[in-house]
Amino acid sequence: MITESTARLFANRNFRLYTIASVVSWLSFFAQTLAVSWLTWELTHSPTWLAVMAVLEIAPYFLLGPWGSVLADRLDRHRMLSIAYGFSLLQSLLLAATSMAGVLGIGMLGVLAFAHGAIHAFSVPAAYGLLPRAVEREQLPAAIAFSSSYRTLAMFAGPALAGVLLAWFPVYVSFLFNVFGYGLYLVMLQMMRLPPALATPPSGKSLYGDYVDGLRYSLTHPVIGMLLLLTLFNDALRGLTHRLLPAFAERLFGGGSSGLAILAGATGIGAAVASVWLSQKRGTERMGRVILWGLGLGIVATVVFVAARDVWLAVGARLVFGLAAEAALTATIILLQSHVEEGYRSRVMGLWFMVSQLANLSLLAVGPLAERFGLDAPIYGVAAMALVALLFFRVRMRR
Repeated sequence: MITESTARLFANRNFRLYTIASVVSWLSFFAQTLAVSWLTWELTHSPTWLAVMAVLEIAPYFLLGPWGSVLADRLDRHRMLSIAYGFSLLQSLLLAATSMAGVLGIGMLGVLAFAHGAIHAFSVPAAYGLLPRAVEREQLPAAIAFSSSYRTLAMFAGPALAGVLLAWFPVYVSFLFNVFGYGLYLVMLQMMRLPPALATPPSGKSLYGDYVDGLRYSLTHPVIGMLLLLTLFNDALRGLTHRLLPAFAERLFGGGSSGLAILAGATGIGAAVASVWLSQKRGTERMGRVILWGLGLGIVATVVFVAARDVWLAVGARLVFGLAAEAALTATIILLQSHVEEGYRSRVMGLWFMVSQLANLSLLAVGPLAERFGLDAPIYGVAAMALVALLFFRVRMRR
């Protein structure tokens, strides 16, 4: 059933254009991500290179993200995003061209993966400033929830589509698909009719000074600081169980890719339900409670999943975890976007994205820990730390 608020949101021309651009570009992005992993494996047959390629895409954000977020707060974010996506299109085009020419080796693939991460250091902070300009303020929570549902859909549909493309066509077709995705996004960006950006008075500080100012603002803000802490643990639980999912699938199903597909599919269904549910909510008053319940339920679902030896109990736990973790994630973004001052928006959202990536980078240590202490111990440890953070957040909310 389509509610009145949803109908008003999709009556907004900017949001319709944003929807078309987001769905296609997210699909093509995740299709290229899988294609890069597949090509890395084909070239090296090395798990180490798979990890290196993932780090090469993440690491540039830690090097350049602070400066990208400062520039996004200083400059017109729409123009900055257009330029960044233009470079992303060129990066995908280079992947396709070098693959077609048969000269794309592991070294060049690594360089282009690093370049992709470097471009995102500028596009991500600018992108988080797009929706608040594209829709009315009261429509922002629903718009963010729908945006999360697009990403969730693409996380599962994109790799599935890439699997079909890789099975029937050369790998460069997946890269060309991403060229199309970025190209469509650029066209939709130019078609949007955005209100003038709010002018932010120059601070008179250097790039470093502005970044430190944004960092101080984020960490001392009574809401934003706690949200960043909870993001660290929510994303750690998400990433940890996701990385170890093949091992759990083997333990539960006895091997094969079908068990992994069932567990991943259950997680995705839960996440999609959470995004659609939150899109029907008005305002931000209950988002703090959504985060509390989401993280709490996610911790319980994680413990049940790890302890489960029954297949369907484990599948049910992943369904609940997908719903809970996505609800907490989406509600966090809604609260962040609603509480941040416009002049700090890109620095705050850039820092939030960095925290989420920090959680992913920390998972590089999980493999050795799991090999030494077993699959369950590292997850129980993170769940315990997440519970402490949750209780701390609950106490702060009461104040």
